[in-house]
Amino acid sequence: MSELRFEDVTVRYGKHTAVDGVSLTVPDGAVIGLVGESGSGKSTLARAAVGLAPLAGGRITLDGAPIPTRGRRPLQMVFQDPYSSLDPRMTIGATIAEAMPRGVDRRAGVAHLLEQVHLDPSTARSLPSRLSGGQRQRVALARALAADPRVIIADEITSALDVSVQGAVLNLVRELAGLSMLFISHNLAVVRYVASHVAVMRHGRLVEHGPTAQVLAAPGHDYTRELLAAVPGRRSKP
Repeated sequence: MSELRFEDVTVRYGKHTAVDGVSLTVPDGAVIGLVGESGSGKSTLARAAVGLAPLAGGRITLDGAPIPTRGRRPLQMVFQDPYSSLDPRMTIGATIAEAMPRGVDRRAGVAHLLEQVHLDPSTARSLPSRLSGGQRQRVALARALAADPRVIIADEITSALDVSVQGAVLNLVRELAGLSMLFISHNLAVVRYVASHVAVMRHGRLVEHGPTAQVLAAPGHDYTRELLAAVPGRRSKP
């Protein structure tokens, strides 16, 4: 079981409250979408989960226990920018191998992970500068998987990519069936494709949460309807 739970979580930076009393559960094996405009607090919530933003209130647990801050991390985060998230001086193979547990065959493991994200194993010898943005984001996913995490947090992982390659990365996310994931995006169309449930954040608070199909078919909050109206080719219901 790998249930990630946010309980009344608050994050403040000085006098500014970035996340305000958010409660959200990522069930075992589920992909939960978290959407909202820039500044809504969704990425801050993600950073709090991996220990990059201190809590001012509430708690975050994994299977009912505090998330370890030392040793192997059961949560792995994939960041938005594939161009800055990889060390330009390390080969792809070294980057992935670095995240692996001790005692495993790293060469075979790297090859397997690259194949899992639809990259040729020979990519292991390349530097990030030789890869496209979409390929780099696949490497970032492989690196996250290398740590054998219980939950992956994907923070706007397609927003910096060309539309032509976004679909390939989203298909890859869908193939990771059975892995618990918090999938963060500003785009409801993207979340609809990968997530079984969706939570909507605005000004640091959750304003709506439920099964993706239900929320998108009959949104209960005006802000959700605004986000839906911004999806190309779709009109929100009055």
